[in-house]
Amino acid sequence: MKRLLTGLLMVLFIVGAATAPAFANWSDYFEAPVIVGPGTDKAPGQVVDTLTPELQYNGVGQRTDVLIYDDSAGTLTLAEQVSKRPGPILVCRVQGSSLKVPAGVLLPGHNYHWCVESTYAPGSKSECTKSSTLLYFSAARDAK
Repeated sequence: MKRLLTGLLMVLFIVGAATAPAFANWSDYFEAPVIVGPGTDKAPGQVVDTLTPELQYNGVGQRTDVLIYDDSAGTLTLAEQVSKRPGPILVCRVQGSSLKVPAGVLLPGHNYHWCVESTYAPGSKSECTKSSTLLYFSAARDAK
């Protein structure tokens, strides 16, 4: 009887383990921010006629940052060229659902991409950062 009960428990354990869902990562419990515009999902992207566009997004989490990168040739440092990972030209902690790019950040005729990062439980051991997709845009040569 004891052997039968042990065998039955083993079968139940094996079947239960085989059909149980895989453990999710901590970050899987949180949604990523969504960017609205301006821009498109392919470079060089939408042409904007101003150097101070309004970037629109749907931030989530307790802390939200907007990052803008300059994709134009000649603007990267040697380290960024070697690593193929340019640093952002603007990182701005934001609240709300839009950011007007400050004057002096963008240059006429340059190509850019931007994204939004939202952080859950900032500063804790459980901190989790989720990133949006990228949007690409270009500042018109005569943009002001």
